[in-house]
Amino acid sequence: MHMSSKPDNQPSEPAMEGYGSLEKGLAGDYQLSISNLLSESWEKTHGAKWTIHLAMGIYFGIYILLILAVAMAALVLPESGVLEIIIELTMLAITMPLWAGIYMIGVRRAVSAPIRAGQTLDYFSKTLPLFGLYLLMLILILVGFLLLIIPGIYLSVAYMLAIPLMVDRNLGIWEALETSRKAINKRWFTIFGLTLVIMLINLVAMIPLGLGLIWTIPMSTIAFGVLYRNIFGCSQQTISGNL
Repeated sequence: MHMSSKPDNQPSEPAMEGYGSLEKGLAGDYQLSISNLLSESWEKTHGAKWTIHLAMGIYFGIYILLILAVAMAALVLPESGVLEIIIELTMLAITMPLWAGIYMIGVRRAVSAPIRAGQTLDYFSKTLPLFGLYLLMLILILVGFLLLIIPGIYLSVAYMLAIPLMVDRNLGIWEALETSRKAINKRWFTIFGLTLVIMLINLVAMIPLGLGLIWTIPMSTIAFGVLYRNIFGCSQQTISGNL
C-alpha cells in the first residue's frame, strides 16, 4: 500500500453515488465486504492519521481535566453516593458529544469530506439527546446481558450506528436505536466479524510498544465511518460542515 501526500483539507469532491441511504439501510440493500472495507479504510488513513490522533487528544485532554476537577471536588465535598452518581452522569454528558465528533470525523473521511481535529467539538448542541441515547442504549444492553448474555452481544453490535444516525440524520433517540438495529440486523454476523477483526488488529498493534496503534486507531475510526457510509450514506449537512 502506498503512502499519499495529499493533505487532510484537500480531499476529492464528495460523491454520494453508490453509497447507502436510510431506505437502503433499512431494506438491507447494501454490500459489505470486510476485506474491502478494511482496505479502503487503510488507504484513507494516509494523510488523516495525525488529524484523528489530535482529535483523540482533544477528547482525552478534556476527559483528564474532568477527572482532575472531580478529584479536587472530592477533597472539599462530603462523601455522598448520590453526588458520585451525579458527577459520573455529568462526565458522561460532556464526553458523549466529543465521542460523536470523533465518530463523525471517520464518517467525513469515508466520504472524502474535509476533516479537522476541532470537529470533535461540533456536537455539544446535541448533548442532551446523545446523553439520553447512550443511557437508554446502555440499559437495554445491560438487560440483554442479564438475559443469558447473547441478547446483550446482539444489541451491542446492533446499536453501533445509533450515535452517527442521531447527529448525521437528526433522528430521535428511539428512532436512531431502531434504525441502527434494523439495518445491522440484515448483516449482523458480518458486522460482528468486522468488529472482532478490528479489535484483533488493534490488539496486535499494541505488541511492539503500541507503535502500531499510530496507524490502526485512525484506520479503525475510518472503518466505522465507511461502514456507516455504506449502509446509510451521509447527509449533505455533515459533508459541508454546516451543522
